[in-house]
Order: sequence, then structure tokens, then C-alpha cells
Amino acid sequence: MAVLDKTKTIVLCQALTVGDTRYEHLDLKEPALAEVEQFYDIQRAKNSMAAMKLLIALNAGVTEKALGAMAFTDYRKCEDFLMSFLTFDPSTDGNS
Repeated sequence: MAVLDKTKTIVLCQALTVGDTRYEHLDLKEPALAEVEQFYDIQRAKNSMAAMKLLIALNAGVTEKALGAMAFTDYRKCEDFLMSFLTFDPSTDGNS
């Protein structure tokens, strides 16, 4: 049975700074339906990376501008966590 972690803290290898705001970590959680809807809208209109950047920003409560300087490895950690929800298949949990 696949169990999804509902939250995850990504400690950034390099802090992100926008103005007076500094982010040393991003707190991610299970995305809300509205966040996922926006993700798919941007994925169709632009590309997958732009869509994931938006989803990370919405989910973590940071600006997309702040994420522009994020290390790619940190991006991939965020992407890996959030994709676990986007690809979740409830039929594999043994209850269907």
C-alpha cells in the first residue's frame, strides 16, 4: 500500500532572497485542487517546468520570482515530492 507523506521540508542548498525576505527552506504539503488545476493550465499554455515552478510557489507560499534563483537540485526535490501526488493512483492501495 502506497502511503504518501503529506508534508515535506526542503532545506535549500542556497538560500533564496527577494527584497528583505530570505528563504532557507521550503515547506511543502499536499497540493490543493485549485493549485493542481493551475498547474495543468500552465503546463498546457507553456511547459512542464513553468507549471511546476508555479505549483511550488503556490504550495510553499513563495513568489515565482524567488524561485528563479533556486538550485536545480532543490527544484528536483520539490518536483519529486509534488509529483507523488500528481501521479497518485488510488487503485494501487489494495482497497479497490
